[in-house]
Amino acid sequence: MIGQHFVCGFDGLEMDETFLEAVRRYKIGNVILFARNIASKAQLFQLCQDIQKLVKQECGRPALITIDQEGGMVTRLSGDCTNVPSAMAIAATKATQSAFEAGRITARELRALGVNVDFAPCLDVNSNPDNPVIGVRSYGDDSEVVSSFGLSMIEGLQSAGVMAVAKHFPGHGDTHLDSHVALPVVEGTKEELEMHLAPFKHAVHDGVMGIMTSHILFPHLEQADLPATMSRSIITGLLRSELGFKGLIFSDCMEMDAIAKHYGTVKGAVAALKAGVDLVCISHRVALGCEAVEAVEAALDAGLLSEEELMRSTQTILLAKDMLEQQERQPLSVVNCPKHQAMNRKLHQQSLTLVQDAPFELGENPCFVGPRCFRATNVSSDEDALVFAPHMALLLGGSSIVTGNNPESGEIEAITAQVDKASSVVCATYNGHLHTGQIQLVNALAAKKPVLCIALRNPYDLALLDGHIRSIAAYAYTKPVFLALAEMLREKWVPQGRLSVSLGGKHA
Repeated sequence: MIGQHFVCGFDGLEMDETFLEAVRRYKIGNVILFARNIASKAQLFQLCQDIQKLVKQECGRPALITIDQEGGMVTRLSGDCTNVPSAMAIAATKATQSAFEAGRITARELRALGVNVDFAPCLDVNSNPDNPVIGVRSYGDDSEVVSSFGLSMIEGLQSAGVMAVAKHFPGHGDTHLDSHVALPVVEGTKEELEMHLAPFKHAVHDGVMGIMTSHILFPHLEQADLPATMSRSIITGLLRSELGFKGLIFSDCMEMDAIAKHYGTVKGAVAALKAGVDLVCISHRVALGCEAVEAVEAALDAGLLSEEELMRSTQTILLAKDMLEQQERQPLSVVNCPKHQAMNRKLHQQSLTLVQDAPFELGENPCFVGPRCFRATNVSSDEDALVFAPHMALLLGGSSIVTGNNPESGEIEAITAQVDKASSVVCATYNGHLHTGQIQLVNALAAKKPVLCIALRNPYDLALLDGHIRSIAAYAYTKPVFLALAEMLREKWVPQGRLSVSLGGKHA
């Protein structure tokens, strides 16, 4: 029974002996997959088959095989699968149907591969531009926009047989800290938090199957020094009783510093189950999952955990597993099929957003300038081999310069001297609003040459540019984005996307 309440991960493309033993001995009944586990669609299909065979054999029921396949920067699938745009990019298309299509494509491919739970979408309202972990993972800074696009994504996922898990309850959009490395605090009263709660309320009403908790302190919702994940008043009181949620509640990863450093992963796992969480995620070290199973067993023996409540929770998990097991499975040929590729290309094109309309011509000898895809947050799946500047020069001709993450004055001077012979400069920023040397470089280049600036993550960068610079929000540092940008520049069409966040008081 206890093992059904854990979702654990492992390193590598196959289950290692430590993980195999954890399932055999501790009956860990569910798995989370990351990019580290995935090399190709054929390998992932086989891995999911192997996981299901093991878990059914050792635990008597199928596994929930989970993944963070949000789109954009948070994608785990390999390049021979369809990776859709991020939430903010989808919102930029202006059509909630785009979110449905993105969800349906994702779910059809996940089902074909053997994954049955997607930790998506983010229903966080990104009200804080300096939020280091959500940003483009959110549909925007307006609660109604987040609700409408999020519900469409959920419908798309669940209509194709995958459990959608909305996150991060009761909202991670108003933080300036990343809970992977710190313990954020949101001081708002319940009334002030209503904007952040609203998308979750709508999702509960519309039948979302799963909700993931956040590791954030909400002093006005929980008086004890406990994050939402470990708070009975937030999980059982607010989410279960007040909002009436009947589905599965997952914790965010209990190895994140917000829990591990302040409470301990194992103690935190017991506290989360006591608060009313159904499934605890321990994503990296399965040995901690095994310790947590023993700790839960001890807590039950000591009467610190209600066996009756845990058994009810187990039944909810098993019912969900049975329901997912009955869903139609797509053939593997659906993964990255021509139809999905065409729709994904269209979604990426429609998401590109012209933020500042200023004259710009690429000319015969453009120079492409920008940083590598450095690790903006612990949740990104960054493609080290994919570098903006040389990749765009390969697609369009011209030269390229790869910059540092946060250029200083010496580097800025050196780069501006190197573009003398260029007909124009196409600059990329990557969270330049938090690494302002990038912005200084773009403004310095624009004093010498015609510049087009492309924000490859959060569009907030573009509010800091000089007014005569043409700028585009592209929302992700990914190959499909680069292909859409190259096509736009080659064919000289004007992006039609619309910002779903305010940049200094204006929406594009």
